[in-house]
Amino acid sequence: MKLEDLQAEYRTVTTDKLVTGALIETILGEDDGLVFNNGRHSKPKKIIIIGVDKESNTCYGSVLVNTNMNPKANYSEPYLAAQYLLKQENYENFLRYDSFVDCGEVFSFSIDKLLKGEYFGTLSEQDKQGIFEILETTDTLSTKLKKRFGIKRR
Repeated sequence: MKLEDLQAEYRTVTTDKLVTGALIETILGEDDGLVFNNGRHSKPKKIIIIGVDKESNTCYGSVLVNTNMNPKANYSEPYLAAQYLLKQENYENFLRYDSFVDCGEVFSFSIDKLLKGEYFGTLSEQDKQGIFEILETTDTLSTKLKKRFGIKRR
């Protein structure tokens, strides 16, 4: 088997790879809850899986990874406190730059949508713990939402 075939097979998203901490890139749009200001309607986005319900065919919790934060935006303290820095050097195949995991908002996507994306491995245990610490303690997510997505103090 050729190297590029092995890489393509590795990058193929399968339901077995949809686990907590999985790193996925897929096309997301306005129908997925994203807001665009530049006339776009969709774009590739990097996401981190925080939970999957395979019975209902739903990824029931995903956080987005953003390369940078808009310097013109007026971010609130709770929003800024809900960002987690991922170092590019730890995820060279997934990130081009140091990037922020936005733990201030949680999205749900169908498993079918995720299966159309690309798989890039999983978070380190240290980064997974750091992200869940923010998800569990942030004031930007309601208690009801945290319960819905199974985010609870460990």
